[in-house]
Amino acid sequence: MNMKKIERGKVILGAIAVSLMLAGVFGVYSVMAYSTDPTTTEATYETLYSEKGWLSHLGFFTNETVYQDGTSLEYYPAEITSAIAGRYTYAVMPEKKGIYSVTMSREYYVTSGKNRINLLNTTETLEKGSFTGRFSVPVLINMSRIEEDLMVVREGTGLHRAQVDVYLTVRVENDDGTKFTQKIQVVRDVSGLIKLDGVEKENKKVVRYVNTTTNTVNFAGREVPVSSARSTFPLMAALFLIPPIGFAYTKWERKPDELKNLRKFIVEGKPSEVGSVDPVDLDSVKDLERVFDLVDKPIVHYRMENQDVYAIIDGDIIYEYRKPLPGEGKEAH
Repeated sequence: MNMKKIERGKVILGAIAVSLMLAGVFGVYSVMAYSTDPTTTEATYETLYSEKGWLSHLGFFTNETVYQDGTSLEYYPAEITSAIAGRYTYAVMPEKKGIYSVTMSREYYVTSGKNRINLLNTTETLEKGSFTGRFSVPVLINMSRIEEDLMVVREGTGLHRAQVDVYLTVRVENDDGTKFTQKIQVVRDVSGLIKLDGVEKENKKVVRYVNTTTNTVNFAGREVPVSSARSTFPLMAALFLIPPIGFAYTKWERKPDELKNLRKFIVEGKPSEVGSVDPVDLDSVKDLERVFDLVDKPIVHYRMENQDVYAIIDGDIIYEYRKPLPGEGKEAH
C-alpha cells in the first residue's frame, strides 16, 4: 500500500471522526431545545379599584339569661330577639366621589301552591347622600315592630299564614359611572333562628397583563430561538450522521476481495481431469497463492455444487480451493 493511499485513509477517518463529533454536538443541543419551552408566559395583575360594603351588627334580647344585649351572633334566636342594630359601611379604593342610598323594604306575602302572592310592600329610606371614598350608615332592624306589623297584616287580610321578607338595599353610583348594589336580607328558618344574609360584598376590577418571552438556546455564543433550534439542530445532527453511516454501510457491504492479487492469473473453464483425479484441497487463499508461485500454472475457475472452485493443474495433480457462493453459508473445501 503506497503512501498516498495511507494518507487518504487517514483523511477519510479524520473527516468521519469530525462528522461524528459534530453530529453528537447537534444531538445534545437538540435535546436541550426540546427540553425547553419555546416561550415563557408570565401574567401580572393590577387592581384598578376595589369596593366593599359590609354590615357589622349586634343583637338586643327580651331575655338575657343566655345572651346579653350587644352580643353579635351569626344566628339570633327569633323568639327573644327584639332588635338587631348595626352600622353599614361602604369604601372604595382609590377614593372616588359618588352618591348612595340605603333603604329597608318589607314584602308581605302568602304562597299558593308554588306561587308567591305579594300582599303589601313598604320601603323606607334610611339615608342617602354623597360621599368621597367611603360612607357609613346606622341600621336598626326592629324585630318586635316587624312582628307587630305582620300581625296587623294577618288580621287585616284574614290570611293568618302571611309572611314577611325584610331586607336592606344599598345602591352606590360613583362619578365615573360604576355602580354597586348590595342586598342584605333577614332570613328566618324553621328552627326559629334569624340570620342576616349577604352582610359583606366586595367588587374588584383587575387588569391582567401577559408578558411572553421567547426562550433561546446559546450556541457558540449566539442565542438561537428554541422554535428555530428544534428544527435546525436535529437536521444538522442528521446531516452530519450521513457520512459515518454511509462509510460504515459501504465497509459492511463491500467485502475485501481475497483473490485480488490472483485475478489476472485466473481463467474460466473446467479441467477435463475433474472427477477422475482426487484433488488436493487447499485450506485458504494463501495456500492457493503458494501453490501458484511454486508451479507457475494458471488458475482455472469454475462452479460446482454451489461452490466457486479455483484449480491449479500440475501434471496429474489438481490443487483446489473451494469457497461457497455468496449466501450459501460457511466455506467448505
